[in-house]
Amino acid sequence: MTDTFNSLPWHDAELLELMVDRRNAGARDEVRLRVAWPQGDEATLLFHDCYAIVAEMNFGVIAEERIANGSLIDDDPGLKAIMGRWKPLGVSLEMLQCYRLETSSTSSVIRIYAKRFEVA
Repeated sequence: MTDTFNSLPWHDAELLELMVDRRNAGARDEVRLRVAWPQGDEATLLFHDCYAIVAEMNFGVIAEERIANGSLIDDDPGLKAIMGRWKPLGVSLEMLQCYRLETSSTSSVIRIYAKRFEVA
């Protein structure tokens, strides 16, 4: 899964949409990203079994939201904090991943904490 996410053509892809689906909160927590790849086609990325999203986004810049890079971060402090909060409740989050996107146009950073993702 790491190779799949990291090998997507992130550099100069355009973030078109970010959606958080909480219609069935706790049972189905999902994040969806719609992305236009540099070669022109679009894809929807679905992040399943989400436990958090942190979006430090800067607005007001008149420019397309271009992605500089996307990667899985194994040693993210937020990942360790989430796992620590759930452990006393008996919930093992060994499969939880931190999917990180950084944009070049606005220096925004999005971290999605989810167990899995897929490209739709």
